This record gives sequence, C-alpha cells and structure tokens, in this order.
Amino acid sequence: MNQNSLLYPNAYRRLLVILSLVCFSGAVFGQSRQITGKVVGNESDSAIVGATVSVKGSKIGTTTGQDGTFTLSVPANATLIVSYVGFTPQEIRIGTQSSFNVRLAPENQSIQQVVVIGYGTQKRKDLTGAISSVSAEQIEKVPTPTLEQAMQGRAAGVQITQNDASPGGNINVLIRGIGSLANNGNSPLYVVDGYPLETGGINNINPNDIATIDILKDASATAIYGMRAANGVVIITTKRGKRSGAQISFDMYEAFQGKPKEYKVLNAEQFGTLANTVAAASNGNFQSFSAWANPSTLHSVDWQNTLYRPGLTQNYNLAVRGGTDKVQASASAGFYNQKGIVQGSYFQRVTFAGALDYTPAKWVKWSTSIKYSHQNFNVPFGSNGSNNLLSLSELPPTLDSGNAKTTSIKDANGNYGFFNPVYVYVAKYSNPLYSIENNRYQNLNNYFLISSYLELTLLEGLKFKTNAGITYNGYNGYYFAPEDDRLVNQYGALAGATQNAAYSQSINNSFDWLWENTLSYDKTFGKH
Repeated sequence: MNQNSLLYPNAYRRLLVILSLVCFSGAVFGQSRQITGKVVGNESDSAIVGATVSVKGSKIGTTTGQDGTFTLSVPANATLIVSYVGFTPQEIRIGTQSSFNVRLAPENQSIQQVVVIGYGTQKRKDLTGAISSVSAEQIEKVPTPTLEQAMQGRAAGVQITQNDASPGGNINVLIRGIGSLANNGNSPLYVVDGYPLETGGINNINPNDIATIDILKDASATAIYGMRAANGVVIITTKRGKRSGAQISFDMYEAFQGKPKEYKVLNAEQFGTLANTVAAASNGNFQSFSAWANPSTLHSVDWQNTLYRPGLTQNYNLAVRGGTDKVQASASAGFYNQKGIVQGSYFQRVTFAGALDYTPAKWVKWSTSIKYSHQNFNVPFGSNGSNNLLSLSELPPTLDSGNAKTTSIKDANGNYGFFNPVYVYVAKYSNPLYSIENNRYQNLNNYFLISSYLELTLLEGLKFKTNAGITYNGYNGYYFAPEDDRLVNQYGALAGATQNAAYSQSINNSFDWLWENTLSYDKTFGKH
C-alpha cells in the first residue's frame, strides 16, 4: 500500500480544522458592536435633536435623542452618515473607535436663490439673518393638511408641536422661543406673496399651492416688519403661472387611521365586585348600590370601543397654470376632508386660489392674487374640559338600573342608556354618545385674501412699488342641546329638574387692509 495514502485522513482532518478556524475568525470579525456618540451644531455647540445616524450602504440607523446622543449597533469597518435638515451631511469611518462627537456645519444654500421680503427681493447671500427654506418638492414628498405641518422636521431651529390631535387641531410654531411682547404672542409673522397676515389663521392656505417657504429666524427681520417680526417671519411664496405654456395637474391621496389603543378597564362584573368590596370595608363612607348586589347579572358596556372609530382622510387638488412672455396666470382648487377617530369629529376645507402676472413692458410689472377658504369643523368630544377622551376610561362599565328601556349605550331601537340619577356616585355621569348624536353643532369659517402690487422701474436700479391688499375672516358657530326629560319621566322629582333646551351662537368677523408705497434704489458700482 502506498504510504502517502495513509496520510490522507490526517491531512483531510487538518484541512477541516483550518477551514473551521478561518470561518470562525471571519464570523467573529463580522460581528456587530455597539457605538455611542453625540451630535452638536458647529456654530452654537448645542445638541441637535432628531439627527439621522445611519450606516452607509445599509438600512441600519437611528436618530439622536433630546440631548443629541445616540447608540447604534454597527458592523466592523462600517462608515457612518450623520445628517440633519439645514446642515451638511458628514461621513465618518468607524475603525476601532467606539465613541464619537460629531459637529455638523450649516449647509450653504445656492447664492443665486432669491427671497421675496417685505419691500422687494434680496439674494440669499445678501441677507444678514439666519434663514431656513422648504421647497415644494419637499412638501410633496409627505402630503400634509396645514402649512405648519409642511414645515415640521424640515426647517432647522423651528419648533413645531401639535398639542391637540383632533381634526384641524391647533399647531404651535416657535422660532425665537417664548417670552415675546408682540401682539401675536409667541407665534411668528406670516407673509404670503409679500402680504403680511394680520387676520385669520395660516391653515387657510392650501399647502399644495405653496412654491417655497422661507423662515427668517434672526432679529434682523424686525428691520423690515417691525415689532410684528419679534418671533421670526415665515415667508410663503405660492405657485404661479410660467411662460412655458399651459400645465394641468391633479393630485390626490387618501389615508386611513385605525382606532387608538384602548385602556384596559374592568368589565361590569369586576366593577360590581370591587364596588361591593369597597362598600363593605368603608364603615359607611361608601354606600353600596342594590343594583350591583349580584355582579354576575350586570351588563357590560365598552365606552372606548363605542366612541372610537376608524378615520379617513381625503385630499384632492386641481390646478391649471401657464402663460406667455407678458401674461402668466394660475388657478387652483382643493378639497380636504378628515374624518376623526372619535364619533362626530371632522374637519373639511375647500380652497380656491388664482394669480395673474402682467408685464406689458420691461419697466412695468403688475401682479395680483386671490385666495379663498371655507372651513367646516366639529370636535364635540375631544381633549379639553370634561368631555375628554381620558374620561371614557373613568365611566362605570355598566348602565344597569338606569334607563328602564335599555342597558346598552344605544340599542337597535334608538334608545340611549343613562346612569341612575338617584345613586349619587353615578348620577354625575352622562352618556357621551347621546350628546354627540343629539346635540347640534356648527363651526363655519370663511377666509378671503386679495393682494396686488404695481412695480415701476424708473431708472436702472431705481424702482417704485405700490402694494395693496385686504383680508377678511368670518366665523359663524352655534351649539344647540334639545330638551331632555327622560330621567324625570322615569324617576320623577328624584331625578331633579328636566334638562331644558340650550342654545348659544358666536359670530366673529375681522377685516384688515394694507396700502403702502416704497421707493428703492439698488445700484452696484465697480466689480466684485
């Protein structure tokens, strides 16, 4: 037998061992490890909240917390990409380092961009104050119902919070912090196509009509608009017709919203058992209820499941824009409808906008724009006062011994259950579904803005401009609660008095107008 053949088994085993070691070392080498770091601004040294930290070429990533820090598990020899709106992205080779301090520098915008300000236009490089911008392309990526939400997460140094998530709920915008003495509180000044808004909310402007949003954040904006700009200025330029012929666009989206997560509460039997136990141990401080003496016979009601519903949002926009060298025109219409996740809540908005630009000669330019908005909204059971969503988890989960016709919140015959008006511990509660479906609400708001300007170039660099406009904001709302005698009819005087019908109405109209003339001279001598 050949001696070499006897060595093959041992050689084969050695080869398997070597390959195993190589694979094991490769696996160890390819394992992930955890790194930490902090992201700050290059100029202010302040922490950047919400900066994106990701591994290049992969889906691994995270965002920085309130203190600008982050923790991430990364593979060996990876490259980090750190980015944030308004700052230049930075790539970092990890190597063997496990802790990083990242400084992001502000992003330099194109110096040829032009910003429309109060008295004319300025190149962005000539503005002395800090400025952030949001383009139409950025807005279109994530459709939003309001202008404030269009800015959210896209403008560095701007805090946008929505404390009320109801349809059409208010959104707070802070640019220069809290503590201003301006008439508009801590809110910024909004300027639409060169016209400062003194009347009406900015949510009357359809985000689909916006071309650019420029935010002046420094105090230098007060040199243009005075005290009104103490909290910063949001300059909105809407879309207009172009010289490249007619363009028709239609866009729409629909979004569905599921029911919110419900609190875990007791059912009727558990609630009755607990009430009887507490009454027995309270030495008379808490009186038991005879209707709850046998908890197993109680009927359970689910207030959260009844008041919550799936939500639907619809948004449709149609626009026609175009023009020639001398005349450019645009017209648009939008419809926004949001059905809230709580019964009876909704927000509807219809908008119309038109613009006309006319340049009969090189030294004459006339421009005008019209905007109209009609809003209809209702939040009968929301986040304020006693009618708040948290109170649903506090309502007793049974209506037994209340309405003799039904123990349900609402039965198939249209009867609404109510709590026993004699037992003091439940008499204070009411059926919110009955109020939502039987009370009448109306909240209508009409908004109208028209602005126009005429600009004459008298000499090279010498311009005269007259600017005029009016805004109107009208609100009309009422509330009506019909008479409710169900409790008195069943319990008599023990139920107290009949709830009389109630009616209230609110009408508020505001009007503002502006007419100003400016003469400006901008002439550059010599070469730069």
